[in-house]
Amino acid sequence: MDVKAINFDFYGTIVDWVPVWVSVTKKIIEDNNLYADPKEFAIEWRKSQRQFVEAQEFTPYKNYIESALNFLCKNNNIENKNYHLLLFEKWKDMPPFDEVPETLKKLKEKYILAICSNSARDFFNSLEEKLPIKFNFVNISDETEVNKPHKKMYDFAIKDIGFPPKNIIHVASSQMDVKGATNAGFIVVWINRRGQERLPDTPKPTYEIRKLDELLGILNIN
Repeated sequence: MDVKAINFDFYGTIVDWVPVWVSVTKKIIEDNNLYADPKEFAIEWRKSQRQFVEAQEFTPYKNYIESALNFLCKNNNIENKNYHLLLFEKWKDMPPFDEVPETLKKLKEKYILAICSNSARDFFNSLEEKLPIKFNFVNISDETEVNKPHKKMYDFAIKDIGFPPKNIIHVASSQMDVKGATNAGFIVVWINRRGQERLPDTPKPTYEIRKLDELLGILNIN
């Protein structure tokens, strides 16, 4: 591999969305006397989001979070009492994964580092402040007006970075992103933190890891 740059997904790759999301789904479950696991409910909410994202080239990030929750609430015969607004208030509390800060510092010494994320800018900025490095390029869906896994989003990243996709690693946390990045021609690293089974329509990534620091071994960085 002749790697010149690394393009990162953000949520699930750099920052851990689970604790904040679960704090909100726990309240939803308690308020409505649901028999559900808060983490599983949060994962279902995220899955519903991805269905909205894949169906349209662009929807503002906060809108499809709300739409996905409305869909999930309807399926559970409950009302969305602005629970998405509670999530938005808590967003800034999402932590980076434990190994991320030191890993990013080591990678920044050798590579161009970029972000390609479905996100709102204010959400991203509040979390980037917790990291020890600044990314060379940041593509946010609310600004590009295209969501991953649609190809135009990856094209924005390729244009900014200035190298062909065969020289760029894309680190993806979702299988939707693995699919999109593979179609865009990147070297794809799937950071499969939850140990998911690969779905039939998800292409095999170039590498599969469980934590971001495993990328250092792939790149022979001590």
